Amino acid sequence: MDNEYYIARCSRFLDAQPHMRKLGISLVQAEKSKVTLVLPVQPQLISEGQDTYFHGGVLTTLVDAASSVSTLCALEVFELCPTLDLRIDHMRTPVQSQPLYVDAECYRVTRSVLFTRALVYQDDPSHPVANAIATFMRPEGGATNSAFRSMIEGASDATPA
Repeated sequence: MDNEYYIARCSRFLDAQPHMRKLGISLVQAEKSKVTLVLPVQPQLISEGQDTYFHGGVLTTLVDAASSVSTLCALEVFELCPTLDLRIDHMRTPVQSQPLYVDAECYRVTRSVLFTRALVYQDDPSHPVANAIATFMRPEGGATNSAFRSMIEGASDATPA
């Protein structure tokens, strides 16, 4: 599969989730087992009186989304894989004037679990805002929601349940 396939698949996945659209989280790039997402600077995320522009839950959402999307690029067929565990090490406070980027990679796929790692940064990946690791469960038998799967895989007439 080429990068265009991964880009389309990941973009559909993000677009299907209202909270991703509300936060403005979007795909920058995608390839086999790897993605980069961005959270743009937004006035509604600025914390008055603090030198940061988001609540910690927004960073968690960004990391979980990128990690989850990286699993889409590691699996041949779409599967609903819920987050089992997510650990984020906050390295520094992000500045208000720059977007947040996250590079995520699904580095191991087993029969029952997917393993990911992620790096959150602003202008320089060597100066991270946070590092994260996550695991995702592969339900026994590759359980899927067929309408959601059809939508992610590109069938135009499907809508999520």
